[in-house]
Parts: sequence; C-alpha cells; structure tokens
Amino acid sequence: MQNTKVTRKGKHGPIPARLFFLFARESPVAVVFRRGPSRWIQLISWRTDSDVFEAGQWFHGRVYERRADLSPDGSLLIYFANKINDKTLKDEQYTYAWTAISKPPYFTALALWPKGDCWHGGGLFSDNKTVVLNHRPDAAAPHPSHKPKPLRVILKKNVSGEDDPLFAERLERDGWRLEQEWKVENRGHPQMFVTTQSEVRIKSRPGGLESIRLTRSIHGLDYAEEFTLLGPGRSFSVALDGASWADWDQQGRLVFAAGGKVMTGELRHDGSFVQRSLLDLNSSRPSPVTTPGWAARW
Repeated sequence: MQNTKVTRKGKHGPIPARLFFLFARESPVAVVFRRGPSRWIQLISWRTDSDVFEAGQWFHGRVYERRADLSPDGSLLIYFANKINDKTLKDEQYTYAWTAISKPPYFTALALWPKGDCWHGGGLFSDNKTVVLNHRPDAAAPHPSHKPKPLRVILKKNVSGEDDPLFAERLERDGWRLEQEWKVENRGHPQMFVTTQSEVRIKSRPGGLESIRLTRSIHGLDYAEEFTLLGPGRSFSVALDGASWADWDQQGRLVFAAGGKVMTGELRHDGSFVQRSLLDLNSSRPSPVTTPGWAARW
C-alpha cells in the first residue's frame, strides 16, 4: 500500500523522501520518520520550540508509523516494524514482525513483543508510564531479553485491522474531529477496496480560528491522504499539495511535510499563504549509527 498523493504512482522520475510526524502531548518534542529508499527509514528528533533536529538511527525494513505513538513527555516511542528476509523468516524468537519501545531518535528496542505477522501491532501511550499494546493475548508475551520493566502494559480490547482502527483512535485522541465517516466496499479482485465516501477529519488550531482538513480514501490497495488549510470560518482554503502529513505543533504553528522537507506555513491577513522550509531531508542516505548508552537501557 502507498499514499498515491505523495508517491505519484505510475509516474517516472525520482520520488522525494516520504516524511511523517509524531508530536508529544506534554512537551515541545516530535519525531520525524524519514522513508526512502522504500525499505529504509530514519528516525529524527525535533525540538519544535527551537527547531533543532537530531538525526538518529536508520532501520532496514518497514516501520508502520500509523501504529506508532510518543509518550506524552516525548521520551519513549512505541512502534511496529517488520524485516523480511531468509534469516528473520526462520527466527522463532524475535520473528520477522514485532512491536518495540525505544528512546528517540533510536530504534534500539528496550521492550519488544514478537508478533510473527503484520496484522495489528503497535500501541498507544495512555500516560508516560502506561502503554496500551495492540496485540491479542496469544501474541502479548514480551521477549525475555526485552521486558517493559518500568511500564504498565494494558492489552487493547477488540484488536482488529492493520493501521486502522488504531490510527483513527490516535487521530481522535489528538484532536482530529470526525466530520464525515469513511465508507468502503470490498469488491474483490481486481478492484479490491473502493471508497464510496471519503473520511473527513478537522483539527482546529489551538487558540486560533484556522483548521486543517484531512481527507482519507482507499482505492484498490492504495490509499490517499489530502490536507487542506481552512481559513477563519472556512471562508477560503489552501490545498497543501503533496503533503504527506500536516498538523499544528505544540506552539500552534502549522507544520507539514512535502517534497521531502519539513515545512511551516502561515496564513496572512490578506489571504496569502507564506511557507518556508525548516529541514530538507532529500539528500540523506542510510549510514550506520551507534546507539549511545542512555538509549540502550531503561
């Protein structure tokens, strides 16, 4: 599955790095998932109050950022990942897919739950010491070498799906109000999934009059996410073309990812939209990064 609004499926030419953000709820901290080439992903820490970025670890595999979450203080990351090769497919201890908790900007697992397949997985932080694990009971035992020592772990009820419904629950928690329900039909091969009504969510600017509209749909096995900035009273709008994610940061500033760059934008009183780049990640290339001691232990 891919976001066709970002990858331009069917068109030739280089594809920019694909970016996705996660924001801490109680501190000016965020992480950036930087993907590209397709089986490589890098984790980057971001202080949103000073726009200081710290490049972190690369991972050769797939990280499902829509099943990930930051602890409220931003010190811990829960994520779901897979690494599929001859070795991992035979590994009965770790398996080829797992949920882990790490200290950003590193993927090094402090806690790890082997999953064995790519259904469900990941989780959400209820608070800094409590995590809701998106695993069914038969796949909820932590690896004996990676136990969640200081954390309280609660198993999520009614576990189902892949990215959703966990992603939708995180959106709702973080202020993305559902305005129009998603309606999808599975028409079988070759059409597969067909959206008959897109999901629409709105997130208002904290203390402001503007809002962001997120429109989600799926066609076949590919999905689309589109972001639009709405002016006060929805009197006018600005399409954030090519944005792979958009949100309000902890200071109420519009930030979005487009063209492999971390961007910020502002609506002026005359209706113009001014944007600038905070970080260009297109030139980054996978390289070994050693995990420091503080990130390798609880």
